[in-house]
Amino acid sequence: MTQWFKAAILAMVLLGVCSCAEKVDPASQQTVFKEDVISALDSEVPKLQQEHHVPAVGIGLLENGKITLARVYGSHQLGKSAPDNTIFNVASITKVITTMTVLKLVQDGHWDLDEPLKSYWVDPDIAGDSLHKQITTRHALTHTIGFKNWRRMNASGRLEFDFAPGEKYQYSGEGMEYLKNALENRLAKDLGVLADSLLFHPLGMEDATLRWIPDKDTLRFAKWYDGNGKEHAIEEYSTPDADAADDLLTTVNDLAKFGVAVMDSSIVKGKLLREMTQPQIAIHDNADQGLGWTLVQGLPGQEYAINHDGGDTGVATTIILLPRSQSGIIVLTNGDNGRILCNAIVKRAVSYGDEIIKKLYWGGKIPEVITIDPETLQQYSGTYATNQGTEVSFKVRDNALKIEGEGIPGVAIYPKSETEFFPADFEVFFKFTANDSISSFELVSQGKQILSGTKTN
Repeated sequence: MTQWFKAAILAMVLLGVCSCAEKVDPASQQTVFKEDVISALDSEVPKLQQEHHVPAVGIGLLENGKITLARVYGSHQLGKSAPDNTIFNVASITKVITTMTVLKLVQDGHWDLDEPLKSYWVDPDIAGDSLHKQITTRHALTHTIGFKNWRRMNASGRLEFDFAPGEKYQYSGEGMEYLKNALENRLAKDLGVLADSLLFHPLGMEDATLRWIPDKDTLRFAKWYDGNGKEHAIEEYSTPDADAADDLLTTVNDLAKFGVAVMDSSIVKGKLLREMTQPQIAIHDNADQGLGWTLVQGLPGQEYAINHDGGDTGVATTIILLPRSQSGIIVLTNGDNGRILCNAIVKRAVSYGDEIIKKLYWGGKIPEVITIDPETLQQYSGTYATNQGTEVSFKVRDNALKIEGEGIPGVAIYPKSETEFFPADFEVFFKFTANDSISSFELVSQGKQILSGTKTN
């Protein structure tokens, strides 16, 4: 999965974060959703879909602990009108399903957040590294386990520690899969079975699954499309094995049920719920990592948000919950440009949606856009071969460059200097070099290079 838009800094635990079940007097709060939000979405979402070539968009709205909208716009498969019970792959939102399954086990006394996992699972790749003895469930849920997102990102292709568990934040799908192996070995149950019994069945999430859907339900599955609205050449969509980090299949309505249950203490409660929504470690200056959830504080009406996104080739999703007001928003899409729609819809629907997006994705001040020479822009345009074996293209659009590439949001990036560009909603920077013999770029997040490329034409 491409995780360009989240980064790491240092740990700090803050006081005063309420339990999800604790509510503020609604009369003292700013209205969560904008006026006539549903009619506005009905009017504007199809225009966004057409502009950005995203065939299907599912939207769920939660207000005062109730589902007020669970609707799907567009086509989940080309030429087929999407039903409201369209089944989406929601990518990394899977991680909060795993989180709540694990926390339910903790709540019921069947699991311990801080017990070392060495008795239940040791990956063969790190068996010779004594750091494996330190790994706990908390490390996996707070992305402080010490692994890269996926082991394939290491030059060796093997699992390795970048740092000691607990030392700092670094988003890691491998950490969730490590936890899954420990769970399954200790409890002698598949993660999919655990999620079914502890979450999906009790909450009435009839279409949610960590495995694959029956053949008859594939007619409702949202296939995946590129930035031009063309179906990706996917030979096999099925996900027969339950993953802890990716590939949850669900409808908007089922995910909305889950969101309500997270906030109303139906899954976990009391001290554990408060711990889940307390900062465990800083992601950047404006967002912290709780147990499984990204946490944003300081919103209007003493509100705070918990969030998780998902993103794969042809998939972009988000769930944002506002626990004090028992409200939230879900956006599920099936296109490479879906992240653009996720952010636009949050901003359009939620009264302080723009503030939420900025806090989630910007740890520092958003730079000022400067105007640069068109000839300089033209130097940077073209197709680049990346160090991840993919291709990325940049095309000139007024005083900006538009990105194109498989699985990449087709966002515009704007100049902050003659050589450095940034997208409006994400704190990442494209740094270009160009001369007569070679042109290249590097993508930098929090001072760390996460992608590079050399121009091929």
